[in-house]
Amino acid sequence: MKTPLGKKSTTEDIKERFDGDVERFSDLNTGQEAVIDAPLMLELISETAVKLKPNAENMLDIGCGAGNNSITIVRRVPGINCDLIDLSLPMLDRAKERLSEENGGEIRTYHGDFRDIPLPRSHYDLIVAAAVLHHLRDDADWEACFRKVYGLLKHCL
Repeated sequence: MKTPLGKKSTTEDIKERFDGDVERFSDLNTGQEAVIDAPLMLELISETAVKLKPNAENMLDIGCGAGNNSITIVRRVPGINCDLIDLSLPMLDRAKERLSEENGGEIRTYHGDFRDIPLPRSHYDLIVAAAVLHHLRDDADWEACFRKVYGLLKHCL
């Protein structure tokens, strides 16, 4: 069942909520505590990413939060370059801090809304957007978001 547009959180609401919740989202053992199978989801996402692109060079994490998904992937693909996006600057800072302890690749951060951030086209081998897309507003928003994601991916198998 779709949440009516008028009841969805605004971008500012989302940012404020996550600015104050960095610690809760910084635990690889629990991940997002509200999701009972968060550790399993982290494992499945990272395992799938590595199987799809074992030699990935560039990854984008949309709505990276405290970096849990990126960390589980870089542990399997050491040296991968990671671009991180989040609405919450405290989350983004924590993700970069945690990821730099794990990864030898370049880490770039983008503070803001994925929809508004210019990114390099046909650049990414992997794009992760876990627990974030449900915040999109309407059909046009979904279509524009997936069009952008598609354009950012390298299109070679």
